[in-house]
Amino acid sequence: MEFTFSAERLLIQTNFAPIVSVLVLIAFIKTNRSFTDRINRNFLIACTASILLTASDNMRFISARLAEPTIYRYISAGFGYTFRSVILYLLMCISGRHQKHRNKIYSIPLILCILFSVISIFPFGRGIVFSFSDQNKFIRGPLGFIPHIVCFFYAFFIIFYSIKNYRYNKFETLIVIITEFFAIIAMLMENRFKFDFVLSQILIYSIIFYYFFILTQTYKRDTLTHLLNRRCFYLEINHRLKNPMIMLSMDLNNLKVLNDTQGHAAGDRALITVTDAMRKHFSKFGQLYRTGGDEFMAVFLKIDMQTAEELVKEFQNDLSQTEYQVACGLAQYTPGDNIDKIITLSDEKMYSNKT
Repeated sequence: MEFTFSAERLLIQTNFAPIVSVLVLIAFIKTNRSFTDRINRNFLIACTASILLTASDNMRFISARLAEPTIYRYISAGFGYTFRSVILYLLMCISGRHQKHRNKIYSIPLILCILFSVISIFPFGRGIVFSFSDQNKFIRGPLGFIPHIVCFFYAFFIIFYSIKNYRYNKFETLIVIITEFFAIIAMLMENRFKFDFVLSQILIYSIIFYYFFILTQTYKRDTLTHLLNRRCFYLEINHRLKNPMIMLSMDLNNLKVLNDTQGHAAGDRALITVTDAMRKHFSKFGQLYRTGGDEFMAVFLKIDMQTAEELVKEFQNDLSQTEYQVACGLAQYTPGDNIDKIITLSDEKMYSNKT
């Protein structure tokens, strides 16, 4: 009785905060429609899987301390392997949200992992992935590393997609690598040193942090071009007033004509084309913003005016191979100048170059 009470107390203390956190996130997702239905659904399923993973970890914690294995010991192991793989698969789908085409072949490792893990629960399949001795000791089967391989497979693609997203947001890669690093440490802690609940809690907090990171980026960035928005532009330059800056104002010519004559899809293609060219030429040297429908700004901190002029010339030469033109205007800010006047000056130079 004393053991039961102590175990219950430990389980409540260990799991209360993570479970409450993920339940709050579920409520937040259900009341906040900032993402597509697919992304919201993936996050909700991941949250549900994390709760079920925590429940299976609790079952494992209790059943592993019994004198002999029970069906609950097998259920906790099989479901634990299953829900970990499901969570990582869903996080991979979320990290690949910018991919135009989804490759359904990526779900095959998850299906195999679930199949083998669940089969190992039943008497006819015990020993395929895992089993337990009469003394309740874990025994790894011939396919015992399948769940770990599947988890590392999806972890690799989470990092891979986050690196591909670098063109949209360089900080997402950093966030993903940090969470993956600690998830691997947690996995080693569980398998090598028999720490309980560490991995499930890391996965819960990874889901929460990833959701709110993407959410903050949604409010900071334009949904079509993924550039930072007008609000971020003014916040950033106000933080940089003690540093010299070069302002580049840009305006896509004839966007309204494109929208009126060829439709908004043609206008969107134009915006994406010129945005890609901007990233190619400017993103290494400064930060890009979409400040209006056809208006863009770039802020350069570490180059001089001559270099900026050369970059603009290369950018416009590149665009000359397309059907689109972008008017540009440069102005240099020195600490102590009126920043609004500098922006107005770059706008005036830009408008003087419009066709």
